[in-house]
Amino acid sequence: MASVLPTGRLPFSFLAILLLLIGGLGCDLGGAGSSDVTVTGDVEDTESTPLVGADVIIRYQDETGEAISQKTETDSTGSYSATLEVEESAEVTITVSVEEVREEKTLEVLPDVGRRSVSTFKLNIGGEENREPGRPTDILLQNQSAGSIRVQESGGTSIARLTFQVVDSTGKAIQAEQAVDVDFRFGQKPDGATLTPSTVQTNGQGQATVNVSSGTTAGVVQVVAETERPDGTAFQSKPVGLSVHGGLPNKCHFSLAPERFNFPGLVDLGVTTSIQVFVGDKYGNPVVPGTAVSFSANTGLIGGSLQTDDQGQGGVTLTSAQPLPSGGVGTVRAETAGTDAVNTIVDPDNCPDPADTGNENTISETIPIVFSGRPEVEVDPSSAELGQTYDLTVQDVENNNPLAPGTTIQVQAEGTQVKAVGSTEVTLDDTALSDTDDDGFEAEDITNKDEITSFTFRVVEDPDPEVAEDPKVETVTITLDGPNGSLEVVLTPPGAGSSTTASAQSLTPTDGATVRRTASGAAVIRAPRQ
Repeated sequence: MASVLPTGRLPFSFLAILLLLIGGLGCDLGGAGSSDVTVTGDVEDTESTPLVGADVIIRYQDETGEAISQKTETDSTGSYSATLEVEESAEVTITVSVEEVREEKTLEVLPDVGRRSVSTFKLNIGGEENREPGRPTDILLQNQSAGSIRVQESGGTSIARLTFQVVDSTGKAIQAEQAVDVDFRFGQKPDGATLTPSTVQTNGQGQATVNVSSGTTAGVVQVVAETERPDGTAFQSKPVGLSVHGGLPNKCHFSLAPERFNFPGLVDLGVTTSIQVFVGDKYGNPVVPGTAVSFSANTGLIGGSLQTDDQGQGGVTLTSAQPLPSGGVGTVRAETAGTDAVNTIVDPDNCPDPADTGNENTISETIPIVFSGRPEVEVDPSSAELGQTYDLTVQDVENNNPLAPGTTIQVQAEGTQVKAVGSTEVTLDDTALSDTDDDGFEAEDITNKDEITSFTFRVVEDPDPEVAEDPKVETVTITLDGPNGSLEVVLTPPGAGSSTTASAQSLTPTDGATVRRTASGAAVIRAPRQ
């Protein structure tokens, strides 16, 4: 039965044929589960021409009674597809609409196993006497040259071309004799963005193309194309979006960071760590891909330069090599060419000199890197005694600097009814440095040295009512393991050590380690060379 068109609309008619495929062959269809039903269909007019962009709404209730609604639309071939999750028989309503004309039909779907069920039905949209093909009814985006463009003078593409197509009620492009003027406007834009030209007459394929040009400001662009039908009724396209970003590097958004501030570069030559750079424009957007950043270091070897990726990032490798840093602390410097655009969106307290550098001037950042060496453990006292408090210092042999992050320290007391408490399971954090006196980075600038080198533990009673013996400590084992190397020290009660020298009777280190005693009686144990 033909539907009645709203007053004032051009008469047209359609015949739509929708083919529904309900899947379930005892296995997934198109990746769906055993309780899924895939519904597909085609929407065509009476001449079997596909209807493009027809709205399709599918509604049903799941097994809990909750109303489910899915919306899709026909593609360039007039087809649509939707997957429904149903556990049992469900009543499904399918509504198809073109412009203000709509039809719907209700059918039952079953998640059958072992068979495929196809239901075919016809929908009549309009009547043949109301159908007028060739008249403009819709504007569709046909082609977009880029999803994003760069701000001007950034070295990247700053223009995007958008091609729209005006189509009739059947989805066909209007012909030259039905040509219309298409006006272009911004729905949203950053400062400086322009549209050229502002009005274009459609060609023989119903096409109209506009150029979107960026300014010097990043942001989001929305472009709308609009025209009129012969009766003067205006209609427009859906907004088309693209991004404008990627200016020149800005001082406030230039960052340099190592994989870790402390790496075991003194343990051996050829040890590596990664250095990352992050470069943004004054709006915090990634700079244009391919922005060059150069590197230098006062110690070891470092990659000379890189070009940033789409996210304004890149990395080079720092390798331990001569010259090794005096005091164990070296520096890495990165630099690039900056912009003189004032950064008005960053808090001045966070970036006090946003416009110190201009075009073709240098933006740079310098960071410290600690080259740490073989591990050294100092323990005081150096014998296993019940009720004793121990001071433990862990650092590198060469400069008494902290060891690399990830180093683990474990302390365990063995004996009868005894245990170790305090700093008995420790994993070292990274080393932190701050050049508070602006005289360059050195070992004195390590700000968390005490927290990651000095520890305390005790050996105490661990009462066990089932053990009749008195508490007795037999050994205290200190184990260190990490990027700088491994070291184990076993403390025994005074006079119970395995060594023959009196000064080391209560201590047994890892094979190859060296031991020396301080004036206070503490033992300093250095890991063997690799």
